Amino acid sequence: MPVLDRSVVWREIRPLRDLLGLIRLVWILRRGRYSIVHTHTTKAGFVGRIAAWMANVPIVLHTVHGFAFHEASPPAKVNFYRWMERFAALFCRKIITVSHFHREWAERLGIADDSKLIAIPNGIPEPAIVTAQRIREIRSAWNVGPAEVAIFTGGRLAPEKGIEDLVDAIALLPESSRPKLVLAGDGELRPQLEARAASRGVRDRVMFLGFQKNVSELLEAADLVVLPTWREGLSISLLEAMAQSRPIITTNIGPNLEATDNGRVASLVPPGRADMLAKAIAELAGDAKKRKDLGRAARQRYLENYTQSQMLDAYYGVYTQLLKEVICAQPVLAVLPSHDR
Repeated sequence: MPVLDRSVVWREIRPLRDLLGLIRLVWILRRGRYSIVHTHTTKAGFVGRIAAWMANVPIVLHTVHGFAFHEASPPAKVNFYRWMERFAALFCRKIITVSHFHREWAERLGIADDSKLIAIPNGIPEPAIVTAQRIREIRSAWNVGPAEVAIFTGGRLAPEKGIEDLVDAIALLPESSRPKLVLAGDGELRPQLEARAASRGVRDRVMFLGFQKNVSELLEAADLVVLPTWREGLSISLLEAMAQSRPIITTNIGPNLEATDNGRVASLVPPGRADMLAKAIAELAGDAKKRKDLGRAARQRYLENYTQSQMLDAYYGVYTQLLKEVICAQPVLAVLPSHDR
């Protein structure tokens, strides 16, 4: 299937450029005579759904990977984006959320009614096997000994990911037993986070790797995965850690509660609480058996609910049903035989 790379939607809001992008996208969709348009992310979903409707695309659907607000956002912000999402919902047949939590939240907010909302949880492929030799090489590169505890976290170094809380939590732990924190990812907050680690006196215990492609290897080399995020759809980083039997500490926001079975397969703390995060780290860092038990339970949770095949089967079912509905709704022209008189 060919992929068209066209610049029609950009992250920054610039009204004139965005209007031109909308017009160009409508032209592309009309020319391509597409049967399905499936949009993703907040802004692209807003622009894309309107463009698809204007281009008379018969099937338009949108996946919500997380709202532009979180559970602790100010009411004014929630209301603004709720009305934006409610307006955009008028231009599509289905809205798919990547967690049941977000489906229920969307219904409570009045973004769409029950018949338009579908929850299809994120799913990821089975991770590759990592050899013991490769794990030793990675830990050696991290300068972490066999008896030391290495904490891993991955993702964008961006606001609301809670990385500041994690740096502060490391600083709160006794100097003699501080684990090594390894951060994989890049983003606008990296300079501030490096400065924060230095000011808290833990710069030598925090390693910034930058963007990495071998996340599965890094996960295997870690003793503990910590994801202190404030906002998520359904975290791929969390699912990756679960798939690889990693013991996990994360926040008790709605999607994480759902993914971890209300904390049965992970240790949960409130977002923004570096003190409680430090306490959870200290507890798991000192209990190898509990880490192993949590990792095993997380892996089983992944297999039962979050595999890639489960996700793809669900999407295939939605596509198939929508195509059937459109075909059945098409008018039928019956050509009747004439009768000689």
